[in-house]
Amino acid sequence: MKLVLNSPARFGLLLLLAVILRCDTFGDPNLHGDESFYLTVGAAMHHGTLPYVDVWDRKPLGLFLIYFLITGISTAPLAYQLTATLFATATAWTIGAIARQWTTAQGALLAGICYLLWLAPLQGYGGQSPVFYNLFIAAAALLVLRALPALGKGRVPRSVPLAMLLAGASITVKTSAVFEAAFFGLLCLAALWRSGATTRHKIHMAAHWALIGAAPALLIAAAYWANGHWAEYWHAMVTSNLNKAPDWPTSWFRFRLMVLQLTPIIAVAAFGLLEQKRDARLFVLLWLGAAFLGLLSVPNFYPHYALPLLVPLCVAAAPLFARGAIGRIAIAAIACLSILISPIFQFAHVRQSQAAISALTNAVRAHAGGGRLLIYDGPPQLYMLTGQSFITPLVFPTHLSHLIEKDVSHLSTLGETRRALALRPGAVVMANGIRNTPQNEETRQLVEAYVGRNCKLVAMVLVPERAREDWIAVWGDCRR
Repeated sequence: MKLVLNSPARFGLLLLLAVILRCDTFGDPNLHGDESFYLTVGAAMHHGTLPYVDVWDRKPLGLFLIYFLITGISTAPLAYQLTATLFATATAWTIGAIARQWTTAQGALLAGICYLLWLAPLQGYGGQSPVFYNLFIAAAALLVLRALPALGKGRVPRSVPLAMLLAGASITVKTSAVFEAAFFGLLCLAALWRSGATTRHKIHMAAHWALIGAAPALLIAAAYWANGHWAEYWHAMVTSNLNKAPDWPTSWFRFRLMVLQLTPIIAVAAFGLLEQKRDARLFVLLWLGAAFLGLLSVPNFYPHYALPLLVPLCVAAAPLFARGAIGRIAIAAIACLSILISPIFQFAHVRQSQAAISALTNAVRAHAGGGRLLIYDGPPQLYMLTGQSFITPLVFPTHLSHLIEKDVSHLSTLGETRRALALRPGAVVMANGIRNTPQNEETRQLVEAYVGRNCKLVAMVLVPERAREDWIAVWGDCRR
């Protein structure tokens, strides 16, 4: 049986599969704490909130702009989840287009399917940043790959500047993508350098490509400089990343778990590479190396940090998937493992999540007493759902409660906690117990003392995420 489909049909098939795999996440208001935070910030930006100034994080502005655009249509979780599904589908289609340069239609299609299947085991079932920027990187890779023959003859196709722009855009969504972006630029330069073009032309094109690739980040930086917030921007993008000390024992444990989660894809990729032609194998291996450097540059090693590796790994696996029945058996095995690790059709989980977030929202609305809301360690989207403004720029829960985040921002963590409590919040949301170790005991003791003296425990709700669940307390009716 041959899998031969035209381009729209391939995209339609991939979209159908993506919807099947992800439909039980649609409408989940608490799929993952990261994307709930991105959605909350995106919505707040429509009311004048400026990232790094009014709300602090280390993620580049491009990611928040994506969520800003999504929340311009709807702030419902379904909006970003459907958008992420389209991005995942387009990335899978692009993986197939890259693989098609070297392998059969079956191998290309199954490589894209492999990508969709292994998103969920790596926590890519929602709107994590790689689900979006992987498309920019994959598209840049395809354009570069198609341009290499012309570059080798000294000609520069118009697709090369577009590839550099896409690669540069990816850096504004996740800074660690700079390694893959640099790889594509250097690969184009190496191909042009071997041609008969003049040295002056080569240097001119190298500078031109570098400027195009840097343009998105430079424009954002210039905007912060112009509006007087360069210090906050520089600290968020550079200083904070250098100051944050990794929790090495935990990071090493997560790294080993990440390798285990990637093992099935590494296995099919390794077999596929054995059957690749030399040039194709070198391209994929260098791309993998660049993606791996990006992974190592942020040594926290949460599962979704491995999502950028998934793109070149699936491209590498395409020749194995092209081997008739063997390829179909391999993709069937990947599908079985994916569903075993991350079962599909968990619609009851969505209903539980909706009920839990609704219960927290109602408790805050009923018991804030006209006062402010402080979320010390809980779902950040409660600010948006209750119509409350941010009481502190340290909105992401771990920025107040996690010890490794202490004073990583340009603000004093203890000082911000004291300032927020001095505003006499009418409701405080915090986990019942420690969600992230090591805990910031200084800030937790302050918050516990405040709710103990001034507030009543008005709700205790078991709140599920896709990969965990926590008891979250709402302290309300606080004396003001």
